[in-house]
Amino acid sequence: MNSVWGTSWRVIIGWCTDAKKMSSRLSSRSHSLINSHSQLPFTITAQTPLQAFKPAMLPERPLEIPEITGLVASYLDKKDLARCVQVSKRWKHLFLPHRWRVVRVGSKPSKHFSSRHGKSRYRIGPHPSDVYHHRHLIQDLSLSGDTAGLEKYNYPILRKLTVDYQIGAEDPEREVFLELIEMFPSLVDLDIGRIKLTPSSWSALSAHPHLRNLSLCHMVIKAMDASLFWDVCKKLESLTLTNVVIRGGTISTGVVFDRLSKLDISTDDNEGRNTQDQLDLTLRCPNLKDLRWCDLQGVEVGEHPNVDTNCIPKGWWPHLQRLHIAQNLRGTEVASILEGIGDERGKLTHLMFDGCFVRRQGSKALHLHFATLVDLNLAECRFVSSSTFRDILCSCPSLEILYAKGVLARDVVAGGSWACQQLRELKICFLFGSLEMYLQEAVFERLSTLTRLVRLEMHIPKYQFYEEKGKLEFRLENGLDHLASLRQLTYLDFDRQPESGAYVPQMGKDEVVWMLANWKRLTIISGTLNRNLREDQRLKDALKLLGVKV
Repeated sequence: MNSVWGTSWRVIIGWCTDAKKMSSRLSSRSHSLINSHSQLPFTITAQTPLQAFKPAMLPERPLEIPEITGLVASYLDKKDLARCVQVSKRWKHLFLPHRWRVVRVGSKPSKHFSSRHGKSRYRIGPHPSDVYHHRHLIQDLSLSGDTAGLEKYNYPILRKLTVDYQIGAEDPEREVFLELIEMFPSLVDLDIGRIKLTPSSWSALSAHPHLRNLSLCHMVIKAMDASLFWDVCKKLESLTLTNVVIRGGTISTGVVFDRLSKLDISTDDNEGRNTQDQLDLTLRCPNLKDLRWCDLQGVEVGEHPNVDTNCIPKGWWPHLQRLHIAQNLRGTEVASILEGIGDERGKLTHLMFDGCFVRRQGSKALHLHFATLVDLNLAECRFVSSSTFRDILCSCPSLEILYAKGVLARDVVAGGSWACQQLRELKICFLFGSLEMYLQEAVFERLSTLTRLVRLEMHIPKYQFYEEKGKLEFRLENGLDHLASLRQLTYLDFDRQPESGAYVPQMGKDEVVWMLANWKRLTIISGTLNRNLREDQRLKDALKLLGVKV
């Protein structure tokens, strides 16, 4: 309870203090400037005391201001909000809507108790009777397991509904309850998992006036329901399909989902893997802004999907800004997708490739988006050349986050100055040939220009095929002192295991003392600092004593 009062009154006192400061600033201004504000319902002079306009500016109960109440409630969890409701009738009126804004109800099998009918279940969330009495305040409702028929009630201001039942639940009412979707007139987001939908349920979803976002998980859409499902998609702005199998999934000719701005397709089983149909769905959404297309099982196995990307016209997705692909695509396929985004100036701001074979064709197409990229993750790609990462560092002025692979030191030195001065997070590994270790100081000089860097990770990522074994050594004699300009650095990370080929910086006591003296904000150092395990442990123990997490 003390935390509740402390949080609430700190906000209130801060607000009142700001009001008094504003009053003193007003009194110091000229008389003509103050009177120029004709919108005020009263006239303020330079000699007007605070008490003259205190009733209008400082209400007796600041918590009754919705903005202040919402700010206070945002710092409180369910237990604290429940205690606030019990303080007084006025606080109950103020905090009860925040207490019941988001509700999670369901049941899970118990790990410790069982009955003769099988494992017993325990309830999650509030009691169903409490949910019923406060249903007029609920805006976000999640139902899973045994919900005691809560899906049949009317929730007048409900905006998001999540329904996730266990596979094999054979309750006819659960199959058709979405026919009552008209009982949720304000529903905008619907998340369904492990549940059967009848044709009448799809028709009800298609007729709902405000439904804009739909998420389906672990479901099978029958061939007879496919056309009804596509009718629902025509009105959506966001669609998420996770392990969803669409029987007869071919979309009719001429059908376009021009309202969809966000599409997420993810599969991790063989039954839902039809890459060409998934690509066809993305091509029916020309106004996409956010696309996530992942085949997790295919990436793990390493198989190339059967997909034809030659059908993608150039500039087909002119508004696409975020792209995440986890597919074993070939370099030509990656190039076709990148060329189909934006115009000649590029549009992508966030890009992540996982498992893709970029090669020369994909790297060339990636250059089209250098001017607008803000977040780029190519750490799990295959066949990305060192020169490609050099070009990224030298040609992306807006880049703030970069997860890269190995970069040859000779490419860094020969590439000119870095343009990515906005970088805040960098994951990379600099590689040196047997006769190139003298280039370490030059690499440190390039790193010293990233003055806004907050997070630095030095790893050997997967799919690394370079023969060079030399790594950047974080030692003072190699030029570590050039990094004194990285005053914002808070996180430093290296490989965990001192195995052959792993990135271990071979630090000593002098390097640790220098980092703590120059990087005042450094709070976390992760990984192995020295190949000698005894020396590594000594350094970590010293860092712990000085308040640095290791």
